[in-house]
Amino acid sequence: MRMSSKDIGQLSEQDHIRLANSIMRRQAGLSLRVAAIFLFLLLGLPLFNYLYPEAANTPVLGFTATWLMLGVLFFPVTWLLSAYFVKTSDRIEEDCMDWRSQLGREAGEPIEPQGVDDIKPAFISNEAEVKE
Repeated sequence: MRMSSKDIGQLSEQDHIRLANSIMRRQAGLSLRVAAIFLFLLLGLPLFNYLYPEAANTPVLGFTATWLMLGVLFFPVTWLLSAYFVKTSDRIEEDCMDWRSQLGREAGEPIEPQGVDDIKPAFISNEAEVKE
């Protein structure tokens, strides 16, 4: 289900915050997973060289295994991680496009809890208050 800007404009301030926090929390988790894989590869290569010097110096396709990983495979692996991050991040945002399910309508919760209309942040004033 796609939402229009009019639909999302009807959300309360509190629901906007909940939706943004949901997106940010999921994307932060994705960022941490991708960063962990990248750091594992980046730090794993020197560790591989240290622990297994014979395997690291084994010729593979005209390179030593270390240079094959560092000079040839590192860029494509980094590119694949980046593409995975962007694709998954876009999917997270698309999942959150169905904001009704993100905010609990499918779970039987109301979109706007009782009394939210009465609560206004301190920086928002009523027009009547401004005129006085």
